[in-house]
Amino acid sequence: MIDIIVPTHNHLDLTKDCLRCLYSNTKEPFNLIVVDDSTDATMEYLFKLEYPNKTIIHSNKPFKCGNEIFNRGLEVCQSDYVALVMNSVCVEPEWETQALLLIDALPDVGIMGLKCLFPDGVIESAGIKLVDAESVEGRENEIATKSFIDIGRGEVGHRYSSFYECDAVQWAFCILRREAIPVLEENVYYGFVGCDDIDNCYVLKKNGWGVFYCGAGVGYHKAKATRENSSEEALRKNRENTHKLYERWGFLK
Repeated sequence: MIDIIVPTHNHLDLTKDCLRCLYSNTKEPFNLIVVDDSTDATMEYLFKLEYPNKTIIHSNKPFKCGNEIFNRGLEVCQSDYVALVMNSVCVEPEWETQALLLIDALPDVGIMGLKCLFPDGVIESAGIKLVDAESVEGRENEIATKSFIDIGRGEVGHRYSSFYECDAVQWAFCILRREAIPVLEENVYYGFVGCDDIDNCYVLKKNGWGVFYCGAGVGYHKAKATRENSSEEALRKNRENTHKLYERWGFLK
């Protein structure tokens, strides 16, 4: 059995689709853990669900960052492996099967990222890699020596179906080894505008755990649909988060 943490924040339509796919397409028995700070009808819907093995965690105060949500969910996890599935993700059949076999067979792997597709079927992320900053068109930064990019972005969805080590993975859709995950640092970055997941992967690697990707697990991800914010203030905070990340891990001149 695995634990599946699903963060929710309003957008009940996304949550309904996410849970429907989880219960239709997950082969392994699982515990559902929903971590919610909604103000719409989400809580009423969740408590009426007749799904087995569910835990609902609700906060009347808005969460400040993704790690705060994950920490709340991890507190009640009981299994050796924990899947993170944002409510903006719809999983494909047996999305977890191969990734669980691999992470169980490789005791030094702390996290297994899965393939995120955009709703139109092209790849959003097949893992994340670190490249020379000057090689990333349109994202040059006079102070950055390195830059992170999503592997396979924009390519057809059937590609990148193998298994490999990478620099980081998206935490929107992944499987964690519970033993490898400490209490995650909160409020290091501005919340919900990027960098937390990459930072978490580097903390894991610093602690000796491997970061891998398994392309046999597939989910369709509506990126930024749950807490979308494209304001100039959000863009500024995202840039500051990127600077903090590069500075923290030594990727600045």
